[in-house]
Amino acid sequence: MDEKIIVFKNVTKTYGEVCALHNLSFDIPANRIVGLIGANGAGKTTILKHIIKYLHPDCGSILLGGSDINSLRDETFPVSFVPDKPVYYEELTVSEHLQFISTMYGTKDRVNNLISALELKQHLNKVPGALSKGTLQKMMIACALLRNYEILIADEPFSGLDPKQILVLKELLRQEKEAGKTVVISTHLLSTIENLCDYYIFIDNGELLSQGTLEELSTKDKAMSLEDIYLILSRGADGEEENENENG
Repeated sequence: MDEKIIVFKNVTKTYGEVCALHNLSFDIPANRIVGLIGANGAGKTTILKHIIKYLHPDCGSILLGGSDINSLRDETFPVSFVPDKPVYYEELTVSEHLQFISTMYGTKDRVNNLISALELKQHLNKVPGALSKGTLQKMMIACALLRNYEILIADEPFSGLDPKQILVLKELLRQEKEAGKTVVISTHLLSTIENLCDYYIFIDNGELLSQGTLEELSTKDKAMSLEDIYLILSRGADGEEENENENG
C-alpha cells in the first residue's frame, strides 16, 4: 500500500456564498506523479492553495506527513510551487532569479543543468517583462526546481510551452519522481499527462469524483483512456445533480 503524504479530511472552503470545496476528502500517495483533474472552476487551484498554505479551510483538516499542514514551520516547509500565473521580481534578470533561489537553498550545482535543459542561456540577462510567455514559464519552473522540497505542486505547468518544451518538462518531472519526490500536477489537458502521471484525482464542483491509478479507474473488462474515464465520471456527477434537482 502506498504511503499517503498528503491527506484532505472533510475540507470545506467558501468564498462568500460560493462553496469552492465541499466536505472534500482524498489522499495523495508519496513518490508518485499525481494528476489533479477537473474542469475550470472545479476547485483544483483552491486545493493547491491549501497545500501551499496560502489558504486555510473553513472546516476540516489537511495532513502532510501525518502532521497538520498549518502547524509546519514556513522555513522548513517541504513544498515547492509552480503557480498558474507567474510570480517574480520585476527588476531581477533570469540569471539573478536563479542565483538568488539557488543561493538561498544551497542548490547552485543544479543551475547549469536547468539552464541547459530549459534552454534559458540566451535569456539569462533579460528581465521577466522582456520574456515570452513560454520562457517566463520555464523560468518559474527552474526557480521551483531549485528549492529543496519533498513535494512539487504545479498548477497548469504546461501553459505556454511548445511541444518540445513539454517533453523536456515531462522528463524533468520524471527525474524528480526517481529522486523520491512527489509531484502533483493540476491540469485539464488530459492527453498531455496520460503517459506521465501514475495516479489521478478527479474533482468536480469542489467534490471528489474518484481517485486511483489508470488501471484502478478503468472498467474491469478493458483498459480506458484518461479522457474516457473523465467523461464517464463527469456524466455520472451531472446525472446525480439532475436527480437531486428533480427530487428537490
